[in-house]
Amino acid sequence: MKTICFVVPIFPSVSETFVINQIIAAKNQGYSVFVLTYKLGTLEESSQRDLIETYDILKDTFVIDYKIPNTKLKQLGVGLFLVIRYFRYWIMPVNVNLKHRVLNWPFLLKFYDNFRHVDVFHVQFALGGKAIAEMKANGLLNAKLITTFHGHDAHFQNKKVLKHLRNTYKVLFKASNFVTVNTPYLEKQVLRLGCKRRTLKVIPMAIDVTYFRADRAKGALNQDKVKLISVGRLIDFKGFEYAIQAVKILIDKGLKVEYTIIGEGYLYDQLQKQIEVLNLEDHVTLVGKKSQEFIKQALERSHIYLMSSITDRTGRCETQGVVSAEAQAMGLPVIAFNSGGVPYTLHDGETGILVPEKDVEAFAQATLKLISHPDRYLLMSKQAREYAVANFSHGQMAKRFSKLYES
Repeated sequence: MKTICFVVPIFPSVSETFVINQIIAAKNQGYSVFVLTYKLGTLEESSQRDLIETYDILKDTFVIDYKIPNTKLKQLGVGLFLVIRYFRYWIMPVNVNLKHRVLNWPFLLKFYDNFRHVDVFHVQFALGGKAIAEMKANGLLNAKLITTFHGHDAHFQNKKVLKHLRNTYKVLFKASNFVTVNTPYLEKQVLRLGCKRRTLKVIPMAIDVTYFRADRAKGALNQDKVKLISVGRLIDFKGFEYAIQAVKILIDKGLKVEYTIIGEGYLYDQLQKQIEVLNLEDHVTLVGKKSQEFIKQALERSHIYLMSSITDRTGRCETQGVVSAEAQAMGLPVIAFNSGGVPYTLHDGETGILVPEKDVEAFAQATLKLISHPDRYLLMSKQAREYAVANFSHGQMAKRFSKLYES
């Protein structure tokens, strides 16, 4: 039985359902699985509490702590002892600066010496894999290294940041057996960072299509009460302000719609003020962070999913968007801006409709088109479920990652 170690920045975390999905998929395939995290969160911080408890994942979760002494004198003293102990690895030619090698490497060597039994390190978010890549490059670790980018770890807003990231990831790309991304959009970004194409694999983040399954197929829309929904952090690139503007257009046209936004974030007050200024208090509701079960039930009650993600002023955008797959699995057609990796998450014209980014009028018109054509809505709802099962199931993802683990 191979041992797979998942490496994550924070665990449990608020919104990273895809990490839980991959851990559970590996467990279900019979792998011995544990988690290394740089920061231990709490169950209350996760929307996946039930799954974490069901699979007892926290029992096998450990915090990365290099135990570097607080004082420079003690750091150098203990470090010298560890340099002697691990000299054959410490002296190996790896592209790291001398200060990092002298002050930090001795403690990294001691820590990762405890994990030499691991067969595969699967790093979620590339920056968290830098130390493991260095320990593999110097020969301490012989495990396979798989690095998964999710988006913000590949984001650069100018040439200066791009140059910095290319240098930061140099050892990581060299040490990684495989690098995975969730869409061809992100693939292009990671290639620009210096990753070799031969190691790069596109594997969409999966969802539990057996869990995200409506109790009954969507019925014909009652135009007297159409329920719209979005789920995500209340941050700039999620674009909720544009979705709210589109809902205002629909209301002004006389449509009776209710729009629910699930999530929390720094834009809560700003979005609430927008709702009040547009007199949409009876039509748009911010409900805050909710559990996965609440989200599923809300999707069950809704008719259309609004995927309003855009490219923000720093150039950051959605690289996939797992929740749109969950919505389609529940039979909800998706109205989305053509932004980033979003086009790879739906079949335009069959499971949803793509419109130009930030074009609020087109966004509203696409929604109106579905509401006004019940037959088309019912067909899209059926096709949305089929598309999600065919492209985003746990089984599909598990097979693809297992192939990398075993190759």
